[in-house]
Amino acid sequence: MCNILNSICLMAKGWVEFPKLFGDKGLRIPINDTVFNLGSFEVKWYGLIICLAVVLCIVLGLKACKNHGMTQDDILDYILFAIPSAMVGARLYYVIFQWENYAEEPITALYVWEGGLAVYGGVIAALIALLCVAKYKKQSFIRVAGFAMPYIILGQAIGRWGNFFNQEAFGRYTTLPWGMTGNEIENWVYTQVAKGVEGYSVGTLVHPTFLYESLWCFAAFAFMMIYRKKWEKHEGESLCLYMILYGIERTLVEGLRTDSLYIGNTSVRVSQLLSAVLVIVGVALFADIKRRQKKASYELGEESTGGLEGVVEKMQLDEAAEGDNSAENENQ
Repeated sequence: MCNILNSICLMAKGWVEFPKLFGDKGLRIPINDTVFNLGSFEVKWYGLIICLAVVLCIVLGLKACKNHGMTQDDILDYILFAIPSAMVGARLYYVIFQWENYAEEPITALYVWEGGLAVYGGVIAALIALLCVAKYKKQSFIRVAGFAMPYIILGQAIGRWGNFFNQEAFGRYTTLPWGMTGNEIENWVYTQVAKGVEGYSVGTLVHPTFLYESLWCFAAFAFMMIYRKKWEKHEGESLCLYMILYGIERTLVEGLRTDSLYIGNTSVRVSQLLSAVLVIVGVALFADIKRRQKKASYELGEESTGGLEGVVEKMQLDEAAEGDNSAENENQ
């Protein structure tokens, strides 16, 4: 084991440390943002982790789709368009709100290997792709999007660990026991000290905001899967839960981050504002779904067990009654 750790340390270009964990012992982790090289081509941990997350989510989705009225061919059709759209959307979202960095040389907006992706851009673009494919296949977009949401948030939970290897997406200074530092973080702290930014000095620790989001998303994924299995009665509920759960987390954590995208020259963080809107809309839609379920239950006289099944049954009864009336009119 010692030989393995020594090998890792020799290969590592940098390190990340949590000095206050476990009392004064701390935790120091040697890291490298590159997995291996193929000639001049570098395979980065960030890209590898994203790929592994996508593969895992696809496998889970293919396994569960039959229980939600979809075939594996349906899922593959959606994936074929959603993944490339997500990649383009993630980059486009970032470039739009950092246009000053690309205005002089717009071609550099295509240099994705230099970094610059935004989660929200990827999710929005993927949902637009799902909507288009659902329209073409004449399937319910709400059902497809609701089915995908738990896997999307799982992918986000895993993908955030790419930020760990890149030493990015960290927060402002903190004195909490889990405050972190690293070789790249130290360099950033030095720049803040040189600028005279209040709260920063040599040795300042920062919030591991990538970790906050990852843990929250893992917990949200677990909750959404349990909810879907035990309590979900309407196909739009999972979509609302994503909006609420991820929106709450991002609204809070985005305020701690030091690399936020802003609206123009204002102090308004784009993702924080969007997250707050998602929470409000998600709560409103979720409440409306529950209200409709309750109303359907009362109409059927099944207040305690109503829901989507009751709505379907009522529609079938109404259609049958209309059919009987039409037949009587024809006989007359």
